[in-house]
Amino acid sequence: MSKIAINLLNYNTPWPEIKRCLEHALSQDYSDFEVQYMDNGPKGQPNLVEQVSQEFGNNPRLKIVDNGENLGYAGGHNKFFKNNSSELLMVLNPDALLEPDFVSEIVKAFEEPLVGAATGKMLKPGKNKQDENILDGTGIVVSKSRRGRERGQLEVDHGQYDSLTEIFGVSGTAAVFRKEALESVKIFDSEYYDPDFFAYWEDLDLSWRMRLQGWQVCFVPKAVVIHPRAVGLSPGGLRRFFTFVKHHRGFSLNVRRWNWRNHLFAIIKNDFGWNFWKAAPLILLRELAMALFITVFSISTWSVLPTFFRLLPKMFLKRRIIQARRKVNSKEMEKWFV
Repeated sequence: MSKIAINLLNYNTPWPEIKRCLEHALSQDYSDFEVQYMDNGPKGQPNLVEQVSQEFGNNPRLKIVDNGENLGYAGGHNKFFKNNSSELLMVLNPDALLEPDFVSEIVKAFEEPLVGAATGKMLKPGKNKQDENILDGTGIVVSKSRRGRERGQLEVDHGQYDSLTEIFGVSGTAAVFRKEALESVKIFDSEYYDPDFFAYWEDLDLSWRMRLQGWQVCFVPKAVVIHPRAVGLSPGGLRRFFTFVKHHRGFSLNVRRWNWRNHLFAIIKNDFGWNFWKAAPLILLRELAMALFITVFSISTWSVLPTFFRLLPKMFLKRRIIQARRKVNSKEMEKWFV
């Protein structure tokens, strides 16, 4: 039986949400697991370390880490990945509630030695008016234009994805990784997630690197997590254009900047070969459409350009490292762009 360690990373999440998340994480029916609460709150600002200690400090499965600064999503989890020797390592968002058998179901995927990462079925809280569950996601898929999204997001769950299947990647909401796989794809000393991303798209980037190394990535439908998701698809997509515009304008400026910048960095670092050049017209068309949308409806997003160009040489350095280690060819990767 594999030991699994779960890292709940928090920055500025209200105490009631953290309390619920920890209650669910600590109530798993799996026998060999531990939970680490990691707080990214900067020094001098209130964090929840003391409250977590008072409420859950007597639980032998819980470890508490105060980072004393905001390391970002990537930096916080990288610290966890580096310092924990458990065979399986899990990242957990503070707004995600694990069902009691989540861990016991998802570890089954790792009985296959080539599985490097796995994710479960994410459902929205509550049900719709027809008493049906709504999917929040069943793993990351990527289109030929290199648009990454959560498969099935906002669909009614009719069991249409209920089979153990390989997917392109795992969301950072509640994903499990094999320690060996993480070590095989890290860059430099401890860059698992890319800290230059800070937040957003680092999960797709890490999954992409795993795919390039030949690791399998799986969706496990019986591993269920409840997740509301603050940043997701607009209902109706582009078919409801003005709703789409309002939806995206509702994101913070940082989210909009990171989202645009980091999706390009993921492509620059990981894409290659003939399947990229075949898809280049579609990729270019989508990028031009995004640029037009930003210029008309979200021009403040372009304030990220100085940082983008400052980091660009570093991304090309990382690309050289990633591509030198690559174990799969362009043809093998082509099937993942759907």
